[in-house]
Amino acid sequence: MHKCFLALDNGIVKYYIGFMNNIKLDVETLPENFNLSDKQTLTLIRDLFEMVKDNNQLIQLLDKRIKILELKLKN
Repeated sequence: MHKCFLALDNGIVKYYIGFMNNIKLDVETLPENFNLSDKQTLTLIRDLFEMVKDNNQLIQLLDKRIKILELKLKN
């Protein structure tokens, strides 16, 4: 069961890193009159909170993975 969990964990991490690399935006290149509608702002805030939530879940999964690997090393 642990091997499956670890493989899934690696897949999630790779997907997340790829996703984060694709959404980079250079704010400095935006025009001075750039603005977002209220709906876009709320959507951005919602998405940001979802990303933070996902990131926290990844941290927890990686922490569990480290603990499993440490147990394997001890045995």
